[in-house]
Amino acid sequence: SPTQTPQPPARFSLGYDPAASLHPITGESQVNQELTGLVYQGLYELDNTFTPQPVLAQSAAVSGDGLAWTFTLKPGAAFSDGTPLTAQHGADSLNAARAAPLYAQRLASVTGAAAGEDGTLTVTLSAPNGNLPALLDIPIVLEREDGSAPLGTGYYRYEAAGDSLLLRANPHNASASVLPYDAIPLAPASDPAGRIAAFDSGGVSAVTTDFTSPYALGYASSYEACDYPTTSLLYVGFQSAGGPCQSPLVRRAFSQVLDRTEVAEVLLSGHADPAALPISPLSDQYDETAAQALHFDLESAAALLEEAGYTKNEEDGLLYYRRTPLAVTLLVNSDNDTRQALAGQLTEALAQLGVTVTVNRLPWNDYVSSLSLGQFDLYIGEVRLPGDFDPSALLTGSLNYGRYENWELTQALAAWRAAQGEDKSQAAQVLWEQFVQSAPFSPLCFKRGSLLVRWGLASNLQPTRANPFYRVEGWTTTANS
Repeated sequence: SPTQTPQPPARFSLGYDPAASLHPITGESQVNQELTGLVYQGLYELDNTFTPQPVLAQSAAVSGDGLAWTFTLKPGAAFSDGTPLTAQHGADSLNAARAAPLYAQRLASVTGAAAGEDGTLTVTLSAPNGNLPALLDIPIVLEREDGSAPLGTGYYRYEAAGDSLLLRANPHNASASVLPYDAIPLAPASDPAGRIAAFDSGGVSAVTTDFTSPYALGYASSYEACDYPTTSLLYVGFQSAGGPCQSPLVRRAFSQVLDRTEVAEVLLSGHADPAALPISPLSDQYDETAAQALHFDLESAAALLEEAGYTKNEEDGLLYYRRTPLAVTLLVNSDNDTRQALAGQLTEALAQLGVTVTVNRLPWNDYVSSLSLGQFDLYIGEVRLPGDFDPSALLTGSLNYGRYENWELTQALAAWRAAQGEDKSQAAQVLWEQFVQSAPFSPLCFKRGSLLVRWGLASNLQPTRANPFYRVEGWTTTANS
């Protein structure tokens, strides 16, 4: 038989949207945002336990009132054109982020950022946040006069190659010599169909996806997949302003009717981390002792409902308060199969206790409208929490659809946000004990994302929520550089 010439390994390439901005702060293209971690760096970055690791920040000091953080920058850091990094660059970038849709919500308590005469960077707050570094993985950039993508201090820089675009190793980054690829071509892949076609044909070597999403792409080619934890919380919300769920005993009972491990492992095919608290179980602030009080336990749930005044009618098997049956309306959006399946499981579990459930399945816009009007007893929701896992939006902010109010829990939340060091764990214990007693909503799990790399191109993948290419310098690869 004729001798076959060995084929060289495929060249590693990534997709981008040529019609959208490459700006890491003001740009809104998800495809382009995924490149951010290769080109830019922040003061900190979050690892997969959601612990902030210093990158451009060398040290931090906090004022006595907790309202000002002063950062000393890493010496010798420079942008990809050799311009030295200064505190002014940091201040300009953070102030720009405060007005950008991608970052404005997480920086809502930041009142300003300013460079000091001593070269330090000071960030001021309207309320103390002892874990502010967890929010500061925001890219620090050097704007260019021509309006093109700003320069960064990261591993790579954008470089034009004729009519094409590529990532070229940044010679001013200390890790440039150990990167797995000297250059990474960028291929147009702006929409979902384009991404799947480019990945399956080999035009793009790596993509991210959410296998739990109704819009998840069914990639057909062989690939290595690596999951990473996220801050995207799947939960059951309660109407606290009226109806059966205004009782904390009922809310606690309803929080115990679903097996969170089964939800994560079966319904979400393992692409989730079960959690009974609104913080990732991978975080050192997760209190397993407190969480146990909300774990799956139908007998305990039944006892709580009895304590709330409900008794079971032996003839029909339903729960009644005096002569009124315990009946609730469960709201879910009809365009999400996963949440509809979850609504089915919740309905069956509540029915075992004797609760009558009416499921109201609505298109997205109608679902959001019903949430805003409070037209529900329970609803299936999802929220992407910030890196410090502050649940304020759900308890006192724009996502408090159930109009929940609890002064003690609000105070405990403020104390936890402000606490630092060893005091943080003690404050967390108090907060989560209050959360368990009041059960303002029922966390179920935190979803996981997935990085897919075409088979044989790379291993030792270490993706994170904010950076699919986290520690790319540690990848093992067979691709041409």
